[in-house]
Amino acid sequence: MTRLLHLTDLHFGLHRVELVEPLRAAILANQPDLVVVSGDLTHRARAGQFRAAMQFLNGLGLPLMIIPGNHDMPLFNPFARFLSPFGRYRRAVGRDLTPQVALGAVRLFGVNTADPQQWRGGVARKEEIERVCQAVRAGPDGGLNILVAHHPFAEPPGFERGETAGAQIATEKLAAAGLNVILSGHLHHWTVGLGIDATSVRPVLHIQTGTALCSRIGEKNHGFAVIDASVGQIAVTPWVIDEARTVFAPQARVAFQGVDGLWQRVALA
Repeated sequence: MTRLLHLTDLHFGLHRVELVEPLRAAILANQPDLVVVSGDLTHRARAGQFRAAMQFLNGLGLPLMIIPGNHDMPLFNPFARFLSPFGRYRRAVGRDLTPQVALGAVRLFGVNTADPQQWRGGVARKEEIERVCQAVRAGPDGGLNILVAHHPFAEPPGFERGETAGAQIATEKLAAAGLNVILSGHLHHWTVGLGIDATSVRPVLHIQTGTALCSRIGEKNHGFAVIDASVGQIAVTPWVIDEARTVFAPQARVAFQGVDGLWQRVALA
């Protein structure tokens, strides 16, 4: 069993300062094999915000997989946004915008959905999707293949805004190639197993995690997801802030089983 911790939408620069240390403590308490960070490390892609984000993440002392989000590109500097949209990100985080990580039978593939030509929306780039499809098809049979993206590839009820151009076609291609799971953020909203229940099945399991730290007015989905994964089995535990105690606490665990290439929700023993 591999333990992943999905962290997204930190928004350093517009973050809840009082949650930083409780978040650190909760992450360390879970002892994940890998912390997966799916973008929006910063709020305005400023150098100081990247320094604060990476000081926090590197200070965990845990293996990291990080991809950019739309907030990790400059907003108010149009020259930087279009000539070098990920320059500050690369200097602070690393040059690779589409990392890959293998943990035994679990393989994770990062894609960069942030689009300099849009502010909010994203794009599933054809060349990146094809690269992931080829890697999945070429990989060992019987593994668990996970895509990590900032923007969602499927939108829950109330969020049907077409946030990610090309997402539907990309999802179909990825599923045909053998992709199993998509992790995403961006919406600051929890959706675990969109469209999947005890009777409804899907070939791809979508896990959308709420914002970790963003302090925008109305935000209430602060937390992260702990994902215990093995081939054909996944259990997701949302950890959500308990405002009264200012600690992150585990919520009900949700389990899924893959049968004949389809995911279904199952009862916990």
